Amino acid sequence: MKLTRQEEVSILIAAELALQDGKRLSLVDIGVSHGVSNAYLKKIIRLLKTAGIVDAKEGVGGGYVLTKRPAEISVFQILQAVGSTKDVSPLSGIRTCPLYPECLPQRIRQQIESTFLTYCGNVTLDQIIKKG
Repeated sequence: MKLTRQEEVSILIAAELALQDGKRLSLVDIGVSHGVSNAYLKKIIRLLKTAGIVDAKEGVGGGYVLTKRPAEISVFQILQAVGSTKDVSPLSGIRTCPLYPECLPQRIRQQIESTFLTYCGNVTLDQIIKKG
């Protein structure tokens, strides 16, 4: 299972915002800290905002903040917000076996996918940012 760069950066943005404890953070600060272009961050933050995960304020004292506490935002919600479809799957693009459900490889892939999605639904931002 491999996350796309967009999915990785979306989790990074959310984790950085979670570390701010309700204070607003600019995309420039995130970009400088992690070597990600501001244009790319804007693309991703727009998706997170549309999904209701972040809130934006422009001007002096502006920036981005999470709309909920980190304990209320799961990794799955973040992945779903930036996925190319609303049906986020680590195994997207895999052909369905014509013998399904008798096909063992298909059952194995479905079990892996189900486990991954369950795990992502249970991991929250506060768990990601905890140290030690």
